[in-house]
Amino acid sequence: MKRKLSRISLAAGVILILSLCLPWSIIGKTPDHNKVRKYVPDAPVQTPAQDEWTFSADRVVGDHTSEYVEAFGNVSLSLGEDQLRADFARYYQATGWVFLKGNIRAHWGGDFLQADEGEFDLTNMTGWLKNGKLFMAKPHIYVEAERVGKSVGDSYTFKNAKVTSCSGEKPAWSVTSGEGDVTLDGSVRLYRSAFRIKDVPVFYWPYMVLPGRGPRQSGFLMPYFSTSDKLGLQVNLPYYWVINDEMDATFYQNYMSKRGYMQGVEFRHTEDASSRGLWQADFLNDNVRASTEADEWKDYQDDGLTRKNRDRWWVRGKYDGWLGSPQWKIKLDLDLVSDQNYLRDFQYGPNGYEKTRDEFLDVFGRDIEKKDSLERLNKAYVSRSWDRFGVVGFTQYDQNLAYMNGNYPSSENPTIQILPELNAYAWQQSLGAGLEGSVDAKYDYFHREYGDSGHRAIISPELKYPLKSRYLTVIPSVSMQATAYSLTDHQAVGDLDIVGTDGRDTTIDTTKIKDGFQTRTLWTGGFTAFSEMTRTFSLDEAPKADPGLAGTSRWTRLKNSIIPRLEYTYRNNVTGQEKLPYFDSDDRMEGKNKVTYSLSSVLDRRRDSVVLSPGSNGEPAARVARDYLDFLTFRLEQSYDIRESQRTDERDQYERRPFSDVLAEVKVKPANYVDILTRNWFSPYKGDMTQSENTIRFYKDGLGEISVGYDFLQSIDEYQRNRDNDMSIIKFGAKWEINDAYTVGVKFRHDFVDEQDLERTVYLDWAAECYTLHFLYSQKPGDNRFVFGFDLLNF
Repeated sequence: MKRKLSRISLAAGVILILSLCLPWSIIGKTPDHNKVRKYVPDAPVQTPAQDEWTFSADRVVGDHTSEYVEAFGNVSLSLGEDQLRADFARYYQATGWVFLKGNIRAHWGGDFLQADEGEFDLTNMTGWLKNGKLFMAKPHIYVEAERVGKSVGDSYTFKNAKVTSCSGEKPAWSVTSGEGDVTLDGSVRLYRSAFRIKDVPVFYWPYMVLPGRGPRQSGFLMPYFSTSDKLGLQVNLPYYWVINDEMDATFYQNYMSKRGYMQGVEFRHTEDASSRGLWQADFLNDNVRASTEADEWKDYQDDGLTRKNRDRWWVRGKYDGWLGSPQWKIKLDLDLVSDQNYLRDFQYGPNGYEKTRDEFLDVFGRDIEKKDSLERLNKAYVSRSWDRFGVVGFTQYDQNLAYMNGNYPSSENPTIQILPELNAYAWQQSLGAGLEGSVDAKYDYFHREYGDSGHRAIISPELKYPLKSRYLTVIPSVSMQATAYSLTDHQAVGDLDIVGTDGRDTTIDTTKIKDGFQTRTLWTGGFTAFSEMTRTFSLDEAPKADPGLAGTSRWTRLKNSIIPRLEYTYRNNVTGQEKLPYFDSDDRMEGKNKVTYSLSSVLDRRRDSVVLSPGSNGEPAARVARDYLDFLTFRLEQSYDIRESQRTDERDQYERRPFSDVLAEVKVKPANYVDILTRNWFSPYKGDMTQSENTIRFYKDGLGEISVGYDFLQSIDEYQRNRDNDMSIIKFGAKWEINDAYTVGVKFRHDFVDEQDLERTVYLDWAAECYTLHFLYSQKPGDNRFVFGFDLLNF
């Protein structure tokens, strides 16, 4: 005989068992225990409500006078797709105690439970399970325990348990524990635990925490393993510390067999939506030092510098925030290092140069200097903007690594420090009668240990008068730059080699610089003229909004825009600038008389697609959606320098070449699986290409990608520009997602000028059910490196 009852005590007890055993689930429809009816035999069957459970069993024993009710055989409780089954159930009506036995099985919201026996007190919500097996679908975790108990509140305990993300009798990895507990967020604390591979213990740990789906939790992160010719065997073990909701830190214990033991720390904080900071520091007493240049690593022996220090460090960070009010923005950049080779030595790993740079770009959108740069820039900004005005305060400390560690003497360091710079802006705005104007004002104090120090103030007003018609837009402009200098310390230090604003190498003779107050005035005028001609072509009819055509997509329109542009700039030539102080290239401004002309063409397609969306009657309704894409852009650009066409200086060495290289640029993106970009510069005098940048990438989610690139640079010796180095580098990269488990990839770069491979890298990612293994082998001219890493999924 089978009986169906609504909201009976036994149903409530079984529901509670499910909630006890699945702490990560939220049971939102548990019956009210204060309204549980007593069991009445042979009561008429009622149709269950939407929030009521249906109970059935082969046989039910008990009546309204019984101390308890018992159910035998195929005991089943269900609500929609959620089900619980057992062989036997006994519910004590007076005390609210329920006992289940025999092949307990549950399916709840994707989670599964098995147990042999279970008892629970419905009054204080405590109880236990015997020989329980739990599968938590989110996260993907298996827990198998001899005994699982629920304490008062939302904490659960277990004894003699095994926790893993792997299925099967002998999981690939697991953690066994004498005792532990789990909370509703899925986090697991284990005492007297052992980490096992294929049931073989690898190491023991007195206390371990496996994080769940809840808030961040402190603990050890995955270790990093690698070997290289430069560093030897490297093991980096990070520890993650949650300080509070707004702050956390990571401590790195980094052992390198050839270099020693490096300690690092990374501190992150986010006080509000407008503030974030990331600060990192690493320290090492290096086993290796280079007292002479011959002792340096083979790639470092051409810079004329040595590294005698053993104490090595790198401190860096970035911060975005506000001062006093969110309207006053602050940006800080910190980058200080012990020596010129540190960043080249320690490029990789969790706290290496490459990882740090990627994180700065991702979080703040600001880069740091290249790893082989001898200058590390430290900056601080404070700014405020209004509707028409803005102010910026700025200071910069430039750490010149060439004047450290016993190389060049620090007393002869000519590096400029900006202490401070103040900027004020009046944005471009209407002045009436069609006239527009803007003003920039800037003050700097430049300090040097060796060379001139002093003040510089610049004011730059600009006027524009846009003229627009149906076919043409012309924007004439005129501006002035008035500069004033006052030195506080004047030292003639000989010649300084610089690169001017025109790209030419220039030597500054500091003995000609005069002390005292000096001024310079520059005038710049010109115009910009452009037009846009468009035409739209019909390619096909738009598909009908028919559910049977769902997924149909067509290019229906093609718009071609042609934009010719002409720019002319004239700036007066000021003589006697060799007497002015020199702090940066803005202090040597040559005259300009140049015309730049360009032609751009953009192809924009319209695509009409039939998509389905829920209709008013619940049935799918079809509609036509449109999207647009600039799938092809083509641009030609060249300049003509009138001053160069009239030059008389150094004619015996450099012939006049007023025409610049012709830039030809093409961007192609016909679909969401290919990107093509090519920029090429052609010299009308050499009849050859002087520079080229080319990349093409094919990609598809679930399959992989292939990219090919080629960069070319030709050495040039002309009056207006000079390049000493040639470059001819081909780049190739590929990634193949073989299936859900295996991904392989390669990277290759070859330098045709030096006839050597710059990089040969191959990597493999093996993603199993409950872990991922990472293998990488890389060969570069300075080092050979092998990296091994692994992730235990969900932990």
